[in-house]
Amino acid sequence: MLERVKKAVVAFSGGADSVCLLNVLYTLYKNRIQFNIMYVNHGLRKQTVLKEEENLAKFYAVKYNMQCKIARVQVRKGKTGVEASARDVRYNALKQYMEDSHASRIILGHNSDDVVETFLMNMIRGSGAAGLSAMGAVHLPFMRPMLYLKKEDICRYVRARKLPYSEDETNKEVEYRRNLLRHKIVPQLCKINPELHAAVHRTIKLIRSDNECLDEYAENVYKSIARSDTDCVVLDTKKLLNYNPAIMGRIIRRAITDIAGSLEGFESKHIAALVDLKDKPSSKRIDLPKHLFGQREFNDIVIGKKRSTRQRKIKVDPRSDVIKIDEGVVRIRTEKNFDLKKRNKGCEVFDLDKLALPLEFRTRRQGDVLVTRVGRRMLKKIYNEHKIPPHKRAELLMFCDQKGILMIPGVTRAFRGYIKNNTKRFLVVDHEYTS
Repeated sequence: MLERVKKAVVAFSGGADSVCLLNVLYTLYKNRIQFNIMYVNHGLRKQTVLKEEENLAKFYAVKYNMQCKIARVQVRKGKTGVEASARDVRYNALKQYMEDSHASRIILGHNSDDVVETFLMNMIRGSGAAGLSAMGAVHLPFMRPMLYLKKEDICRYVRARKLPYSEDETNKEVEYRRNLLRHKIVPQLCKINPELHAAVHRTIKLIRSDNECLDEYAENVYKSIARSDTDCVVLDTKKLLNYNPAIMGRIIRRAITDIAGSLEGFESKHIAALVDLKDKPSSKRIDLPKHLFGQREFNDIVIGKKRSTRQRKIKVDPRSDVIKIDEGVVRIRTEKNFDLKKRNKGCEVFDLDKLALPLEFRTRRQGDVLVTRVGRRMLKKIYNEHKIPPHKRAELLMFCDQKGILMIPGVTRAFRGYIKNNTKRFLVVDHEYTS
């Protein structure tokens, strides 16, 4: 775990675990590796207890000639509870100190009891394979060298060496879920199977092995059915349906990671809801953590970042102008003569004198319609006919005069402003795709 490591941060809580961890590290490595102690004060318990733990951190820093950092942080209760919020704040503080001190590892004192409790908590929550096998010995920059040691053995070690440590009284309060498992549930399970700890480790090893194999397979599948778009990932539903739900879930998680950077904050219920979109009608949308959304769009599932619906407006000079839009550019010019037979694909021509100036490109407004040969049509119907993805519609730029929409580039034009024999000024609008 510490090969070629010169400096590491040791997370210190004042309890038997971290006291044992420090002693073992010092005994094994002495001055070959520089260990920096960090104590994170969450401010959630009695000040006398917190002060005692801070003093213990300073005591061991002097005893082992290590640097010591005391971090006082604030914990705000999140959706996942105080315990989870405190853990997130603590880990963030540890990572920041690691960067500031130019260390390359964060060493944690988790033991075999923590593994069993975490496994059971994740199982109760309904976690999948990734959650059940989450606590590993190495997950850089974190490492847990005592993961196979039981708490009772650790306590026996520190007592035999007369190493002072603090006992957190809140660990006895069974209103906390983890403490309830620790003091009530796990002892009963150990009566059924005295080798519970070994059994859980064995189960995690099997789950992790299967999970890694499936992840590798799902990664190859993901590359064949996913495509990146602006702030979103688009998954081909027809191709997705060819795979087992276990692969579907992994593909969904991979897409979330691409957009959000990690799966932090996402639970199995969010993954299941996204997979269920395959059976929903087009335009069905769900909200996700981290300001993301999931949406069924025709034959696709889109996972992307929510955008603020802002109005955009770009003034147009009819004499000569170039406007950049999502899928290319629109070139505009006015001519005295124009031969329709030489018109290129994507080109529309208007009688400039029949238009209500000024001209502009803008996003849609409430009540917008397009005048067609058969009457006024709602934009939603036009977008559906041309399979315009719903997540793009709010940002789509339309060419307009003061009476309304003249043209949706690459889609259709309005039934007005047509040129006739008496047209004197031809407004030529060329839509050129860049993709």
